[in-house]
Amino acid sequence: MEEKQSWDWSTQLKEVPVKEWEARFNWVEDPCISPDGESVASVVNVDEMAFGICVNGELWEGENEKAWSLKALPDNRFAACVCQDDEWSLMVDGQPWANQFDFIWDLRTTPDGAHIGVAFQRDGEYGMAVDDQPWEEGFENITGMVLGALGTGAAVVQVESMAAADVSAFAKGLFSVANNGTPGSDRFLNIWDLAFDDEGKSLAFGVRFDRESYGISVNGSVWDHRFQSVWRPMFCDRGKSVAAPVRTGGKWYLYKDNAPFWKSGYENIWRLEANPMNGQIAAVVAPAFGKWTVAQNDAPWSLAWDTLVRDIYFSGDGTSLAVVFKDKGFWGLAKDDQAWELSCDKIFTPVMSQNGSTVAVSFEKEGRYFTAVNDRVVTGPYEYMADPVISPNGDKLLVKGIEDGIYKRRIVAL
Repeated sequence: MEEKQSWDWSTQLKEVPVKEWEARFNWVEDPCISPDGESVASVVNVDEMAFGICVNGELWEGENEKAWSLKALPDNRFAACVCQDDEWSLMVDGQPWANQFDFIWDLRTTPDGAHIGVAFQRDGEYGMAVDDQPWEEGFENITGMVLGALGTGAAVVQVESMAAADVSAFAKGLFSVANNGTPGSDRFLNIWDLAFDDEGKSLAFGVRFDRESYGISVNGSVWDHRFQSVWRPMFCDRGKSVAAPVRTGGKWYLYKDNAPFWKSGYENIWRLEANPMNGQIAAVVAPAFGKWTVAQNDAPWSLAWDTLVRDIYFSGDGTSLAVVFKDKGFWGLAKDDQAWELSCDKIFTPVMSQNGSTVAVSFEKEGRYFTAVNDRVVTGPYEYMADPVISPNGDKLLVKGIEDGIYKRRIVAL
């Protein structure tokens, strides 16, 4: 919020010509727009086997054999994975990391953009590098990387070797979780859905003990209960408790701290989200097969959809809840159990004002992009759009899109 206060909310329109980049370069990849809307960037091909990053029409220094995974960071910088002389590194605002690797992927950042992490392969081993510091120990395999708020990196790693088709060795458990590069002592058949608490200090995840038995591990201690399956756990009650969707007796339930929490059983539960004010939990649920909705404090909405509910979002004060859903082949949005009339081919991440009174979202329909506020289209069509931003005071909307080959940063009064 404090950072958004410093953004330019007074200039109604800023423009950057981007169509002309196609004449300057062999080809231009999809644009990437900074959160504050001040910069637009793309990976561009400048010559045979030569790629660069173009930001507002200016190329970063140097050429790369390859470049990919260009991302706008929360602090308005840009980062990309680049390759020179067959070695990969991360470049941030034109400055490469000192460390190089055989390959890097899964670029992640903390919510404030202060810490950046990637997964890497080097000399046949795998690990994570955070802020240009690689883990000292390498592993045979790595997956499920996560980055905590303080820059702590964790991932599922293979800590025991296995000969090809050695089923017995696999059944004993080959995998552990490495936190900041140090693996735990427990071994499991499978591990997935790693989740840090808000401070990035505590870690919870789902584990599989054998063919039919699953559980939840929190800071190295496994819950006593065994389940038929589990989904991603979530820290709640200001990090003091852990809740997780679990399957037992053929139904899905919400457990908290190793005990039943919600009474109702569902066909499925996932995507937990805690109310930022009172800590009450909302989740995507399936009350019946093929019917998806959201439940707050174990009370499902009256609305339900046939395909999925993708994500759920609380307003800053916790008074409103918005969901993105897909029904009958089209995407839509609902707030507080009331569906918008909007029906589209693709929908971006919605944003809400602090008190939940205003909801804005960009969407695509028939190949064109628009922005809607409270179910009313306020701008468009565009050739490309990024997520809008509501001003801290809730009276203005920052719209970012490309129109007639020109990137336009617009401020729209609400």
